[in-house]
Amino acid sequence: MGHKQNLPAMRAVDPDRAAPPGTVPRRPLRLILVDDHAILRAGLRALLAAAREVELIAEASTVADGIALVKRLKPDVVIIDVSFPVGSGLEAIGALRRECEGARIIVLTVHNTVECLREAMRAGADEFVAKHAPFEVLLKAICAETLRNGRAAHSLPSAEIRGSLEVREHREHPAPTLKLTPREYEVLLGVAQGYTSKQIAAKLERSVKTIVKHRSNMMRKLSLHDASAVTRFAIANKLLSP
Repeated sequence: MGHKQNLPAMRAVDPDRAAPPGTVPRRPLRLILVDDHAILRAGLRALLAAAREVELIAEASTVADGIALVKRLKPDVVIIDVSFPVGSGLEAIGALRRECEGARIIVLTVHNTVECLREAMRAGADEFVAKHAPFEVLLKAICAETLRNGRAAHSLPSAEIRGSLEVREHREHPAPTLKLTPREYEVLLGVAQGYTSKQIAAKLERSVKTIVKHRSNMMRKLSLHDASAVTRFAIANKLLSP
């Protein structure tokens, strides 16, 4: 069995972190970390310990142990690597979803390529974070709101994550999307996944007016007339899983 560590489920209340009078304090997000590198786990453990929003409840060094922990503990968030000596983090995402449907799944990897990002999103991951990214990017991905209709919803990759990808990204898009700008392509993904312009604007940290403009340009360039057509286009071009 790979190394795993169950951490205390409760922590002392820090007066400086107390919620304002008359409000109900929000409980920390319960997180499980699955990575075969002990040094990385130790570093993240220390960083997460200082984050009021998160509580690291368990760790695993193998895919099998990670799935077992998720099944037993039902976390809010799972962080998992792509590469393991045995098994694949990408292939494990489906099992993680089955064991804890509402969990937010974040792929944390050194393979910060466009193809790896696409595979992670198609597998069902909610976020994709490169290991060289600042901790603040990972924390933002952990804490992002992705619940829609009571269920976890796939999110757009964070603006910071997309900004860290290689410049060749746009050239690797399917041929029909080459006419789109990178921002229009992001909006295409958002619309295809059922997000409103307001939600896409919040995710990409742009104004609603700007997103509406990109959306209009994207649909005009692709000769698409409504959101359903955008979704069908994305599935046909393998941008999304059916």
